[in-house]
Amino acid sequence: MPISVLSVLSENWPVIDLPPPINETYTALVDLTKVSPAPVSASCPTDDSYCRSDCSGCVRSNTDIVKCPNILDWGLTLDGGPGPYTSTVLDFLDTQNIKVTFFVVGSRVYQYPEILQRIVKSGHGIGILNWSNSSLVNQTNEQVISELKWTMDAVKAAVNITPKLMRPPFVQLDDRIRNISTQLGLKPVFRDLDTYDWFSDSDPTFDLSWIVNNFTQWVADPTINSTGHISLQHDSYNQTAARIPLVIPILKNANYNIKPISVCTGDNHPYVEDVNLDGTPFATATNSSDNSNNSNDSSNTPSTTSSSNADSTNKSISKNSNNSNSNKTPLYVGITIAVIVIGLILIIGLITCYKRRRSRHASIAVFGPNVEERFAKYQRF
Repeated sequence: MPISVLSVLSENWPVIDLPPPINETYTALVDLTKVSPAPVSASCPTDDSYCRSDCSGCVRSNTDIVKCPNILDWGLTLDGGPGPYTSTVLDFLDTQNIKVTFFVVGSRVYQYPEILQRIVKSGHGIGILNWSNSSLVNQTNEQVISELKWTMDAVKAAVNITPKLMRPPFVQLDDRIRNISTQLGLKPVFRDLDTYDWFSDSDPTFDLSWIVNNFTQWVADPTINSTGHISLQHDSYNQTAARIPLVIPILKNANYNIKPISVCTGDNHPYVEDVNLDGTPFATATNSSDNSNNSNDSSNTPSTTSSSNADSTNKSISKNSNNSNSNKTPLYVGITIAVIVIGLILIIGLITCYKRRRSRHASIAVFGPNVEERFAKYQRF
């Protein structure tokens, strides 16, 4: 099924920018007995038994993506959209043929599905935040499930794909959120380099030049360049979206390869569906099999043709050999005739010379010794 062309999402959806209602159907998708008993709280715990990322920087290597593993790979990620400022960012990325990853908010997908469609069609990666873009660690299990599933379904309704990547708002994640995300088929994505550009929306002391300066310092710092990176910016604010085009040249001039997260981590199956990043379907196994058979038939055909050609060639050679032998007989006859003709000419010439010589002597006897000189004017030869 191709990407839909909707201007708004149909059916009933939760109120935007608020935690969505609990959906029992969604809740049934998760085995709550396998979910960590981490406390439901925005406050940092006294110990880090549940790997609370925003409090201790803890990550789980078996579930969390923190950076691109290969040197000079850079996963540029943009959070908070799609929105009215995303289109300008897409315009610039198109001119540079740069592909990034957008982590989208469910409420924004509901409002701007056509922009999400453009994101996908352009070949960028898609991950999710949640429906309300609010913290997950202070919501119950059932609420967390609804936040994630409503967003996943909004993306599915807009572009007919199901994301496999999630990023918790404010990068607040513990084992409870990890367990729920994993059961929903989502892999948490962090960042190892953060611009904190979202502070610019509420903190008047935030200097927007820090965003570009961060990238300049990051690419020049040898202590952090033993691996690739994942950076975080926002396309949800006008002032932050305007800085995104400014950092691209910095990365390119430092020889970084900007890639979607699925590409830099080597995931060739970026969505649940069998589609590429741009929503186009994978080649089917049947087609591959047919192509393989065609390839085998094709490989056999030259062999048969080669054998046939070899037989034809041998026959041609034999025929040419016979033709060559048959052509030699006229040649020999021609040479023989030519020799005979030349011999006759020579004989005739000798006879003629002899007769002329005798005639000369006879003429001298009749007309005197100066006969040639006197008759020169009559000679034609």
